[in-house]
Amino acid sequence: MKLIGVCIYTDNAKRLAEFYKIVLQEEPFQEEQHYGFKKSQIAVYNPGNIKVAQDKNMSLMFVVPDLIMEYKRLIQCFPELTIVAPPERKPWGAFSFLFADLDGNIISFVEGPEK
Repeated sequence: MKLIGVCIYTDNAKRLAEFYKIVLQEEPFQEEQHYGFKKSQIAVYNPGNIKVAQDKNMSLMFVVPDLIMEYKRLIQCFPELTIVAPPERKPWGAFSFLFADLDGNIISFVEGPEK
C-alpha cells in the first residue's frame, strides 16, 4: 500500500488554494472547485456540502532545509498566521514549528534534508 496524496476538503477552495500556493511555493492546477498541487501531492477541494470541522485530527508534515528561513517567509507573507508552536527543538531531536491554515488544519515544518 502506498499513500498517493492528501485532499483537504473545505467550504472555500479558492481561498485555501491561494494560501497553499504561497506555503508550498507551487502553482496549482484548477478544475472547477478542485485545486491540485502535483509536486506536493496535495489537493484542495470544495464538494459543495462541507462544513469545516472545528476540531482537527491530523496534520500535514513537510521537511524543509532551513526552518528559520521558512518561518520568517511565512510570517512575512501572512502577518496574521496562527503559530501553534514556534520553532523549537523537540525532546526527540526534531527542529520544527507548527502553524494553522485558514481552515485551522495544522501544518508542521521540520528541518532536515529533503528526500
